[in-house]
Amino acid sequence: MIKGKRIKFAPLDRKHIDIFLKWFNDPEITQYLLMYKPLTRDWEEEWFDVLKHKEDMVHFSIFLLDQEDPEKIIGNCAIHNIDSKNRACTCGITIGEKNYQNQGYGTEAMEMLVEYGFNTLNMNRIELSVWDFNTRAYNSYQKVGFVEEGRKRQARYHNGKYYDEVIMAILREDWEKKTNE
Repeated sequence: MIKGKRIKFAPLDRKHIDIFLKWFNDPEITQYLLMYKPLTRDWEEEWFDVLKHKEDMVHFSIFLLDQEDPEKIIGNCAIHNIDSKNRACTCGITIGEKNYQNQGYGTEAMEMLVEYGFNTLNMNRIELSVWDFNTRAYNSYQKVGFVEEGRKRQARYHNGKYYDEVIMAILREDWEKKTNE
């Protein structure tokens, strides 16, 4: 288990599938994600089975610390596409519980995920992508130290309009500089 100031990471657990299904079948949540098709329990169970054999990814559930309910899960996050040769990976987070959005939990989770990527997985580069209409996430990633590197123009169709996909990354040297300030 990895602990932060207000949250902790723990491995994904099948007992949370119903919570994940609630989040990932909610258009308010999925508008910011790659997924857009409704999920079934069977598909989510199959996904869990596949995870056991994936060596190029690490997934965590995000729980609250110091709460009456120590099992209060508010989101999940992952590092995936781990490229050990080039020491690069991709990451992403979701705060699925709407009552905990826009309160800094996502920023804290991303800081913890980046630290894990650099200190535990020995990555040199961590990247992500964000839709340009998701300004809350974009600002959070900048706060963590991610830098915009480019855009895929009109890569996302959402609610009748096209949006850019923004590519952002943080390098180990930038993160070390930021944490030593």
